[in-house]
Amino acid sequence: MLTAPYKDIPPQEAQKLLEQDVLFVDVREPEEFSQVRIQGAQLIPLSEFAGRYREIPTTRPVVLYCRSGNRSAQAAGWLATKGYTNLLNLEGGILSWYQSGLPLDTQHLEATYQDTAFTELTPHEARQWIQAGAYAVDVREPYEYAMGHVPGAVNLPLSRFVAGVAELPRDRAMVLICASGNRSSQAAEYLVGQGFDPAKVANLEGGTSGWMAAGFEVER
Repeated sequence: MLTAPYKDIPPQEAQKLLEQDVLFVDVREPEEFSQVRIQGAQLIPLSEFAGRYREIPTTRPVVLYCRSGNRSAQAAGWLATKGYTNLLNLEGGILSWYQSGLPLDTQHLEATYQDTAFTELTPHEARQWIQAGAYAVDVREPYEYAMGHVPGAVNLPLSRFVAGVAELPRDRAMVLICASGNRSSQAAEYLVGQGFDPAKVANLEGGTSGWMAAGFEVER
C-alpha cells in the first residue's frame, strides 16, 4: 500500500506496470476514449465517478490517467477521500505517454456513458434545458465560480451542498455543473437519493470546461 493519497509516475514507470498487468483506468470522456487509449485500459469517465468508483479495486495498484494528468489527479484525490491508498497517476497523461514514444491503441471503439439515476447532458442539451427554464446550479467553490460560470447558474458549493439542498426548487428541472462533471455528478446523485425526480435532475458532461469547449460563453 502507498502511504500518500496517490503517487505521480512517469510514462516509463507506468509502462512497466502495464506489462505486469496492473489495471489502468482512463477517466476521460467516452468520445475521447473511443478515438485513442492505452491498451487494455478500463474507461470510467470522471463525470461518472460518484456512481462507479466502487469498480476500482482497493487491494492492488491502479494507474489513473487522462489527457494531461489533471483530471486523473482530481480523480485520485477524490478516491483518496474514500479510503483508497493504492493509486498511481500518470504524469502528463496520455499526451506524455505518446510523446515518450509508447504505443497507443487507436482502433475506433464505440464507448458510451453508463446509465445513471440522473440524466447526463451534453453542453448543447444543457443549454436547451436552461433555455427552457431549468435551474442551473454550479457546485464549484466561489473562487472557481467567479472565474467564469454558465450564464444564470447559481453557486452552491459541494462543500455545503447538503446543508443547502433545502434552497433548491423541487418543481423545476435542474442542471448541476462543476469544472469537469465529477463534483456535479455527486451532487446529482445526492439529489436523486433525497427524493428529487430523476427525470428532472441532470449533470453537465464535461462541466464548465466542456461548455466553453463547445463555444458557449460564460459569465464572470
